Amino acid sequence: MGSRLADFYEKKYEVWAPAHRELDFTDENRALEAVRTFRPEVVIHCGAISDVAACGQNPELSLAVNVKGTQHLAKASAQVGARFVFCSSDQVYFKESVTWTESDCAEGGAGKEQAEAMENFLQPHREEEELVPMPLYGQHKLRAEQLAFQEQPDSVILRLTWMYGKLTEAERTKGRRNLLSMLEDALLKQQAVWFSATDYRGVTNVEEVVRNMEVAWKLPAGIYNYGSAGGMSVYETVRRAMAAIGQEALVLKGTGASWRNIAMDTAKLEAAGIHFSRTKEGLAECLRDFEGQGA
Repeated sequence: MGSRLADFYEKKYEVWAPAHRELDFTDENRALEAVRTFRPEVVIHCGAISDVAACGQNPELSLAVNVKGTQHLAKASAQVGARFVFCSSDQVYFKESVTWTESDCAEGGAGKEQAEAMENFLQPHREEEELVPMPLYGQHKLRAEQLAFQEQPDSVILRLTWMYGKLTEAERTKGRRNLLSMLEDALLKQQAVWFSATDYRGVTNVEEVVRNMEVAWKLPAGIYNYGSAGGMSVYETVRRAMAAIGQEALVLKGTGASWRNIAMDTAKLEAAGIHFSRTKEGLAECLRDFEGQGA
């Protein structure tokens, strides 16, 4: 996302997008010096270790990058009077996994109490919820949000979803993959892919994330669910998107007893004038473009 933000906005603004070798923001003094030197009006912080498993395996590094690094940049922003925009994550909503069986979820399979529990569990999350994230990554992102406001009250916290988009050649060379690239590969090879029917989340086109950022950094200070709403399982979302091009047979249903819901309610963001395509519609549009290019 960071490189796409820089490429998109450098035509209109003076943009400095330092690589890690140019700015190690885990070093407080270097972060302060860099921000004081450039004196930005807005600092958009999207640097992170976002691999959930990697954070769990190396908690000290996750703490240094995802928590302390955010605190350093927020503090530096306050010192120069810059608006601080922190890219957080939907993983702060990952409280727990719930176990239900296929028979529980079949129509008429659950009792009234169980059905109500399922309905409540699958409600999209709102910004004002009390949060107790289960994964370390979610815990660190939540702590970073708190420190950002502590250091710079004029902060905008954007809770982002998983993102997809067209990969550059450099990204493909590095082995990067996302939901869209997985589906493009499935279409090219006509090879079916499994997706979870018990994982509920939104997935967002990175190009929409970038285009909306100019409005986002002007929002009133606060926390916003920033991305596409997703009220269906990943399997159902992808199946319907692929159905738009007649390829739903390539989407297989993965089942399991463990259910997760990190889908976000985007009403607050929409009330502020920022709108995203719903996950299914945005993904279907990208797939139609891919098909139209003769893939």
